[in-house]
Amino acid sequence: MSVFAHRKFAISILFCVGLGLLVGRLGAYFWPSVKNVFFTTPQLYFTSNKLLQEHYQKAKVMPLDWVSLLPENELDVIARYQANKPDKNIDMKSQILLSIEAATDPEYKAALQSINTVNTFENHMVAISGFIVPIDFHPDKTVKNMFLVPYFGACLHYPAPPPNQIIFARLDAGFAHLELNRAYTLTGQIKIGLFEDPMGTSAYTLNVISIVAFNGQPDDFRNH
Repeated sequence: MSVFAHRKFAISILFCVGLGLLVGRLGAYFWPSVKNVFFTTPQLYFTSNKLLQEHYQKAKVMPLDWVSLLPENELDVIARYQANKPDKNIDMKSQILLSIEAATDPEYKAALQSINTVNTFENHMVAISGFIVPIDFHPDKTVKNMFLVPYFGACLHYPAPPPNQIIFARLDAGFAHLELNRAYTLTGQIKIGLFEDPMGTSAYTLNVISIVAFNGQPDDFRNH
């Protein structure tokens, strides 16, 4: 075999290996979302409320993300200090100065405690994914009252999100599949309504129709 043939063979092997690694990484990243779209996830909960069931059968379910629940002006304020990923171009000194600025910005402090809401989705049937924080339980030890939050550990290990980033829900007895460290998709009728508890305050409520395990990428738009 000539030197040229050896080089061509080596390049082909490297190309195949590189392509395989790329496909593997893309597959690992996108597979949860693909699975969430194309494969049926068993229902872990379904309401016994007949009126809600009838409304659900007639209504169109709207996918809803957490950012949409924030008033636009507050979203701009939060985005000023928070991001999905740390900026590698910002050095430690700049990060400290940004933290000091955030701590002294009255608009930012107000946004972190805001009960201001968006009425665009009021009474709509929506599907939203997040993490469940139980408040109390039915006699059979299944979840009765709960908060739905955008990131794992909220209200438990980390400070609670703003009230307009927490959704309160009340469930019938029977939801016995709770895992605190996994996300769920809840479908139901969303409403504006304040609910206060020692664990947190929510500015939205959800009349839950169904709960399924969430298999896509989490909606974690803000750092904690």
